[in-house]
Amino acid sequence: MTAQLNSLATINLEDFGIAESVNRCLAPKLDELRGKKIIFNSDDKSLVPANGWESKLGSAYCATTITTVRPIRENAMVAAVDSSSIKLAETEDGGLYAIKCGIAMAYGGAALMHFKIGPMLYYISEGNLRDSELDSRLARLVLADSDVARRLIRVRAERAIQHELSSHMRNSIILVDGSLRTSVFEDRKTGMSRIAENCVLHKNLIAGISKNTKLKILERAAALLTKVSGPAYIEVDMIIKSLVRNTIGSNLVAKLDKNSPVLRVDIVGDKEQTLGKLLGNDPIACGYPETLRLAHHISTFTNTEVTCLRSHVLNNYGVTELATDDIRRTLLGSIIV
Repeated sequence: MTAQLNSLATINLEDFGIAESVNRCLAPKLDELRGKKIIFNSDDKSLVPANGWESKLGSAYCATTITTVRPIRENAMVAAVDSSSIKLAETEDGGLYAIKCGIAMAYGGAALMHFKIGPMLYYISEGNLRDSELDSRLARLVLADSDVARRLIRVRAERAIQHELSSHMRNSIILVDGSLRTSVFEDRKTGMSRIAENCVLHKNLIAGISKNTKLKILERAAALLTKVSGPAYIEVDMIIKSLVRNTIGSNLVAKLDKNSPVLRVDIVGDKEQTLGKLLGNDPIACGYPETLRLAHHISTFTNTEVTCLRSHVLNNYGVTELATDDIRRTLLGSIIV
């Protein structure tokens, strides 16, 4: 048996014609790699060069004008919202999910207060989705894919909180974790467009700040900012609008501190005023607003909370817990990745 395995290990792809077949539709072109500057990926983490990409690729698609930003020392409330969701359990016809939201506030350059909402439980099945406003195809996808279901719950919970803040706050700044864009998962009454309208009506400013982006061209476009010694931004509306639908407001890449990474920032309202008032009222730690950082930590589930939620469900809903089997471990053995 060992001899057979050894002989198999020496077989080349060319013996099966696999390499030739793949090359016909996707040429390797490894010669183009020579002399390139490179970074190696680590798991699913988003890594960027410490000193940025030295590429002019992005300059053809965005303004090359760097606008510096000065803190505006005008007291205003800053409210940041973040959330996390998990799949807690499943039944033969649905799934049980939990969500936890965090709201953090700052004022006058110092953190002020924070709130934790949840954990809250939601059971999603064909029966309760039938009465929702979701498109029938999207509803089926929510039932079939737990990641989509978690996204649905997160978007609706965050939008509900952001809508309330935009309706009741005045002359304040609302921070969103991520980009400002409408979503198919939104409820029409509390969607991002309605939130932006409320902000304009009540003289609030709203900004969406993304920790990372899948649009690699933005990293090239942001290369110029890595050389700037203070807070600044470059407009990238042309890039975003050409690649992403349903975006709201102005699209920027910006750095909020001297040694901070470059972030994508979407803003509804005056760009310089929004960033200036944010810098004047929210502590910036490592180039990221402290309120968003705090809201993220507040909304993260702990192992203790997950254990308590399981006990709550077992003790209050008359469910019967079934024995489980790990299919991957059964099929692949104990040494799996």
